[in-house]
Amino acid sequence: MFAFSIYFLAVCGIPLVYGHAEACRYPYRRVGNNCYLINQEKVTADTAFAICIRHGTHLANFETLEELLLMKYELKKMNTGSSFFIGGRNVNRYISGGDWRWIQKGKMTKMAYFDFDSNEPNGSFARPQDCLLLNGGRSYNFRSDDCDAYSIGFICEK
Repeated sequence: MFAFSIYFLAVCGIPLVYGHAEACRYPYRRVGNNCYLINQEKVTADTAFAICIRHGTHLANFETLEELLLMKYELKKMNTGSSFFIGGRNVNRYISGGDWRWIQKGKMTKMAYFDFDSNEPNGSFARPQDCLLLNGGRSYNFRSDDCDAYSIGFICEK
């Protein structure tokens, strides 16, 4: 299969348009510069993690606030009110508030910003809440939760 790219240069005020035709085929959708699969199948965080990997993707990482805001806008347009697991994990319960990292293809990247809802993250060593989700009931702000507590949707990223 051949992938191709489309490039248009900015000339006389016409903006640059850049696209990868192969990258965002259905059921993936382009949000900003990335391709995401917004899956409403209800699974645990660890199952979502495994499903994404089996498909050659990873749970969504939002390295910039701009990426997150674009995804929030997309989810609000869908108007489901559903929550979704994403690729953030707390890797150290001994630190107050945790040590939150984006997990992607075997690498961990420290989060550069936080968009946690009020009173979040609220896990502890005794009551771990090491998985990150976008809380549909609270404007898709970050919420920490037990990785196996219950099942919700998830977002994979190419």
